[in-house]
Amino acid sequence: MTWIKNVIVDVIVTVIIALYVFSNAAWGYWVIIVYTPLMVLLKLGAVASGVSKVVKQKPDETPNWFYHVLYALNFALLLYGAMWWPAAGWAAIWILSAVQASRTERTK
Repeated sequence: MTWIKNVIVDVIVTVIIALYVFSNAAWGYWVIIVYTPLMVLLKLGAVASGVSKVVKQKPDETPNWFYHVLYALNFALLLYGAMWWPAAGWAAIWILSAVQASRTERTK
């Protein structure tokens, strides 16, 4: 469980999405609107450049299933909150992460 420190930002973003969906906090909207496209661009860049092929998984690295749970939760929360574009962004992040993980598994 030493990998928890590696996902603190992702967990905080999930909490912010939940806070926005259930309490409609205006600041949460801006976090979602800024962070989601940034993550999409970063994932696109990582997948397109093949970074995952050269980086080896460390023993304390976060397991892929944890990211899949967070991305699914973010996607579901945004759908529930009727935020269609950010939900589409998190669906893309989730798909790109699956592609990246499959490429990493093939290179092992």
